[in-house]
Amino acid sequence: MTTQKRLLIVSGSFPDIACGVSRHVDIIARITAELGGYQVNVLTSDDPAVNKNLAQNYQVQPQVKRWSVFTAGGICKKIINLNPDIVHIQNPSVKYSGWNSLTMSLVGPQLKRNAPHIRLVVMQHDIAVGRPLFRVRYRPLLNASDAVVVSNRRDYQAVADLGINPDKIYLAPVASHLKIPAPTPERKAAARKMFNIPDQSLCIAYFGFIHPGRQIDVLVKALHELSKTGRPVHGVIMGGPGKGARAYYYKCRRIAEHVLPGQVTWTGYAGDEQIINGLLAADCFVTLPVRGADMRNTTIHSALLAGLPVVCLQNPNYYQDPDLPRHSCLCINQSDTQSIASAIIQTINNPPDPDTLQKHREQLDPDTLWVQHVEINIKAYRGEPPVISNIKK
Repeated sequence: MTTQKRLLIVSGSFPDIACGVSRHVDIIARITAELGGYQVNVLTSDDPAVNKNLAQNYQVQPQVKRWSVFTAGGICKKIINLNPDIVHIQNPSVKYSGWNSLTMSLVGPQLKRNAPHIRLVVMQHDIAVGRPLFRVRYRPLLNASDAVVVSNRRDYQAVADLGINPDKIYLAPVASHLKIPAPTPERKAAARKMFNIPDQSLCIAYFGFIHPGRQIDVLVKALHELSKTGRPVHGVIMGGPGKGARAYYYKCRRIAEHVLPGQVTWTGYAGDEQIINGLLAADCFVTLPVRGADMRNTTIHSALLAGLPVVCLQNPNYYQDPDLPRHSCLCINQSDTQSIASAIIQTINNPPDPDTLQKHREQLDPDTLWVQHVEINIKAYRGEPPVISNIKK
């Protein structure tokens, strides 16, 4: 009988902490445990939002009260005390961002000095989104690691640009965590009824954190521009304020109350069911990140799974993801309200055909992609060489 390896996933976030990493951690822990060969444990925050009952076939240890450069030594001791063979660090998370983003760059090297027998694997999120100078803060962690996993070509290049050996960089696809049923006219009608959206209104959806980098104020003004065409418009904006963005969140709401009174629904932090219904109710999904959209944005995956045409902002100064047009997303390079309104009208009047949308649903099937993600993680745990052929140009 083969002895199971002890895998410890270290993450500041775990459901139901509001963070994009939270659900990711639960999914990879559950699937890794299901595939066998590993005893899976999660070390996470001592936070009342942590839902330990969510864990299936793995254990959750909510032991870390504070993630910071001042507590890095204590975090390292907690990791070693759990006696893992492999440590998988999720970096960053909402619990160690901003000034605390150096936390793991202290924990990782210290762990390798004190317990060199432990294999260290880092899942590095969104490194390419930060300015090149700020990316350097993660170099000590990535240098100390035995393997680095990224979810997209944009981050792959950013990690390689830091001088990390490509032989230890793995590309693992991510997917939506939402179980979205196939869109039908009946489901759409029922969802619109839940949100009190008039039958004749053009419904535009967004979900995710609300902060200046997502330009929700610009989106609201673009919906106002769209309403001038004579067709009623309704926005469904799902999500709460990002860290430090509460004032911006309420600013966006005030703008909506002024230019589109009663025509924008704000859900605040939304549960899965509410997001699914918001997407099913919509006619189009729009996302306008300042640094440009790409297919690492699983909100776009979710919109395509809901059968929606997608309008997204690309920023040629940073990156233009070829997978967006391949998935029939309409990409714009300007975030003025007129360009956004025109793009929405264009994609509504010329949507992808049903067969194309169904093909996208199949390509982005979460059950398939998450298993592929975990299988690549396992290659990294074992030290098998990465498959460079899946770094598409």
